[in-house]
Amino acid sequence: MLDQTSPSQQTHEISGAIDSVQDVQGESILTVLWRFKWLLGVFLAAGTGVGYWIYKQKPTTYRATTQLMFKSDTPLTLDAASGSIRGGIPSGNLMQSLITSDGIVSRVASHHELKSIPSMQGKDAKSVASMIRKGIKFQTLTDVSDSRDRMIAALHFDGPDPQVCVAVVNAASEAIGEHFEAERESTINEFSRLIDDAQQKLLPQQRMLEEEYKSFRENARLEWNLEGQAINPHREQQFRLQAHRTELQQRMRQINSELRFATSTFKRHDDPVLVAQIIGQMGSDNDGFDFVSRVDQSPNPVPGDLELQKIEIERSLIPLEIKREQLELAYGESHPEVKSITMQIDSSQKKLNELSERISQRRAELNAQSSRTDLGAEAQKARTEHAREIVEAHIRGLQERLLVMQDDLSQLDDQIAVEKRAADELKEQEQNDASYRRRIESIRGMTIQLEQQMSALKLVDVNGGIIVEPLLSTGQAYVTGPDLKRDLILYGMLGLGASGLLALLFEASAKMFRSAEEIQRELRLPVLTHIPLDEGPVRPAAGTVAPEIAELDPQLSVVHRPYSPASEAVRAVRTAMLFDHRQYDSRVFQVTSPLPGDGKSTLAANVGCSIAQSGKKTLLLDLDLRSPRMSLRFNLESGKGLTNVLNGEMDVTEAIHTTPIENLDILPCGPLPANPAEALTLAELGEVLAWARKHYDFVIVDTPPLLMVSDPAVVTSYVDAAMLVLRIRRRCKPNAKEAVAMLRSAGARVMGVVVNKMDEISGGASYKSSASGSYQSIGYGYGDKYRRRYQQEAKVQDTYVVKGKVASEPAEVRRPARNGKPVASTVAGDPVQASRGPAPLAPPVLTERHSTPTHH
Repeated sequence: MLDQTSPSQQTHEISGAIDSVQDVQGESILTVLWRFKWLLGVFLAAGTGVGYWIYKQKPTTYRATTQLMFKSDTPLTLDAASGSIRGGIPSGNLMQSLITSDGIVSRVASHHELKSIPSMQGKDAKSVASMIRKGIKFQTLTDVSDSRDRMIAALHFDGPDPQVCVAVVNAASEAIGEHFEAERESTINEFSRLIDDAQQKLLPQQRMLEEEYKSFRENARLEWNLEGQAINPHREQQFRLQAHRTELQQRMRQINSELRFATSTFKRHDDPVLVAQIIGQMGSDNDGFDFVSRVDQSPNPVPGDLELQKIEIERSLIPLEIKREQLELAYGESHPEVKSITMQIDSSQKKLNELSERISQRRAELNAQSSRTDLGAEAQKARTEHAREIVEAHIRGLQERLLVMQDDLSQLDDQIAVEKRAADELKEQEQNDASYRRRIESIRGMTIQLEQQMSALKLVDVNGGIIVEPLLSTGQAYVTGPDLKRDLILYGMLGLGASGLLALLFEASAKMFRSAEEIQRELRLPVLTHIPLDEGPVRPAAGTVAPEIAELDPQLSVVHRPYSPASEAVRAVRTAMLFDHRQYDSRVFQVTSPLPGDGKSTLAANVGCSIAQSGKKTLLLDLDLRSPRMSLRFNLESGKGLTNVLNGEMDVTEAIHTTPIENLDILPCGPLPANPAEALTLAELGEVLAWARKHYDFVIVDTPPLLMVSDPAVVTSYVDAAMLVLRIRRRCKPNAKEAVAMLRSAGARVMGVVVNKMDEISGGASYKSSASGSYQSIGYGYGDKYRRRYQQEAKVQDTYVVKGKVASEPAEVRRPARNGKPVASTVAGDPVQASRGPAPLAPPVLTERHSTPTHH
């Protein structure tokens, strides 16, 4: 029911609105605006008219202006203590806020020149201040990059009275100068007072703190150098003892190395004399070895031998070893000096290894020479024992020296610990000394800063701070408004903006297709053709064609105007049907539309004529039993037709009408039935279509609009393909989507869409209102308006009732389907089942129903 809003219909409306918005977004804004250019023109004219009216309502505005120069004799400086910039001139934004402040406005309002104007007498201070704030403007004419200590600015005042404008500008110039003068004096006085207060507080604190520090130094156990730095005497003694301890450790390491050298040499060699000689040559103390040379009576070839002299190289390695150990302990192994000494030791060691073999050979020769001396065995033995005693005494002496040094080191550690404790006791006094010095320096710094600020204030007092000088006199006020051009442009643009928004809203609410690509995308169907509006629906002149053809409806363009654009478009539909017939062996085609007025009956008639002209035997079947049009298109008798066949009153061959067009037959509706929906559910309709399928090449079925009644959904079970005729108008998009969905749900194969009456697009978005919601309920509603029109044109009444051949036939019957197999039918008369298709319905048991005759 089209007047009833179901949830599915609401969902459809919402989705349609969303699609419309997407279309607007997908289409160029300029294209949409050009489509509604009439609306833009209307609003542009209205906007300019409003602008002119507002211009006439505005009072005349005057402006008085002057130029001022602001200069500062105080240089622009950065305060290191506070981080703020001192000196210079204020910015333009600061000046705009300043001239509208209460101080400046009150000075201007109380100026004698302004009060003397007649129009200002009798006004209260609040209204005068509001007028001043509203009209006064400050505009900078120079940039900061031009100068940091000078600025040129313009001072304006706009108002309806020229005398008031001049007076306000003069008063504001004087008020600004007075303000800076008063501000300078106030700032200097305030800063002077603050600095004096600070100095009076800081100087006594400084003197008291210095006295406390002097008393502290007299009682403290610290010492002070020439720079005034505090010295802890116990910590200095601690550092000296630590240095002496380091020297003692170095000496102990040296003696320990000599002890290890002597012990190792004594263990490796069996001859004590030779050991004594080696230690005497390599050791650091040779006094204990003079006895060896005195005991030896024979010339000793060892000390003077050239080969043994080379052994002294090993002696030179001992200081290097000691120095390397010291550096490693102090700086680590990676220090450059440590690496240099290590390389020197390695090189010397390499040379010693080369001489080791020579030393062994020479020692053997010396032993041989000793055996040939004149010394006796007893003397040789005594010499050896004496040498052993000397070596052992030397080793014991080194050990004793190490023990003594160890005791000295322990005593040094005890002294260092005592000095460290004493130094720690003086740490608090060191901290107090540092605290006194910091506080004294801080107070001195603040005192110096206050003296500098006092000097800066004296400089400002001498130079005068910011000075305001007028550059131009105010002169006479001049007219500045109202501006007709500005008002016309402003309100004209507002009108254009409002019309653009309305155009976009109209476009979004139109819900129309804008291109064939959009139809294909939204309906997922091809567009077979676009049929333009036929501009010449008139019959041809008498004598140009046969009389029987001339009497046909003028809307049959393929008959009366075969070379018109509309006829060519109809032939495109014929071509599509021929291709479909070749591919799918289709014979029965259904022509329907979403709504009345789309031109589906006219298209069906024209397509039938066109196919018949191509030599195909064609039958036009009018199944629009509510508003049949075929009998009117071809001037046929409406007394016999399909309804007579369904009631069994005549055979189908008797009900078929021939036409003046060769190969074209028509089976009209016949008597207008009172029960059109029930008539289409009869099994006899299937028999008629089965007979037509056998005897004709093409059968074109004209059915009612899909969104008005359920009849087209019933017919889809009998046809091979369906064709949707669509007219571009408002809300055609959701209507077309719903119609295609109904055909597909009924099992129909939709071959494509035909767009009809294309010239109506030139009307833009203003199509005739024919949305589905403006019609009556489905039932027989697509009959009241259109049914009465058909009754008036055909001069018939809807009192004929279609019952079928046998009115008492049972509900469950079998009838042949399109493929020749029997299909079970359901109870007829159920409109819900009838709309589902494709199952054919059984003939119903009907009661005769007459409608009231329509009187004209």
